[in-house]
Amino acid sequence: MKKFLFLFVILIFNFAFAQDTVKAGIKYNEASAKVEAFKDIQKKIEKDLFRDYLKDKNYRENLNLIEKKQYIVENKRTICPFYLRKTLLSYAIVYLDEPERVYYYNILGNLVKFDIIEKKSFPRRTFGYSRYGNIINVAFEVDGEEQFIYDKNGKLIAHWLGSEMIDEKTKFFKITRMSN
Repeated sequence: MKKFLFLFVILIFNFAFAQDTVKAGIKYNEASAKVEAFKDIQKKIEKDLFRDYLKDKNYRENLNLIEKKQYIVENKRTICPFYLRKTLLSYAIVYLDEPERVYYYNILGNLVKFDIIEKKSFPRRTFGYSRYGNIINVAFEVDGEEQFIYDKNGKLIAHWLGSEMIDEKTKFFKITRMSN
C-alpha cells in the first residue's frame, strides 16, 4: 500500500507540472509567459512604420509561389502560408532586409496585421498591430517551436507547438503554418 501511495503521489506531482515548458532552466506556462509578454508594451504605433506595406506589391507572384510551395524568394523574402485544412486563409511575409517585421496579408493581398519582433534570441516577444497601428496581440516565443499568443487584454488566443496551433484545453486545431 505504501508503494502504491508513493507512486500515486509521484504521478499526481508530475501531472500537475506537465504543462510547463522548460528551456535553459526556465519554465514557462500560460501564466508565466503572459507576465513576460506584457512587460512595458507599446499600445499604439505610427502608421508610417508600415504604410508602404498596406498592399502586397508582389501579391500575384506570392500566391503563385505558395501554390508551388516555394516559400523562399532568394535574397528577398520568406513567405509563410496559413491553411485551414487545405484552404489558404492568409500568408505572412518577412523581408530579408527587415527580419524584425512580419506582414500578414489576406488572400486578396491586403495587410491585416503587422508584427514587430523584439529581438533575435529566445525567449522573445512579438507585438502584433492592426493596419491602423493599434495593438491587437502579444506573443511570447519560448523557442523556435513553442509560442503563446495573447489578445490585447491578456486572454490566451493560441498556443503553437511546432507547426500546429492548440487551444487552451490542448485540443489540436487543423490550422498549420508551413515553412521551409
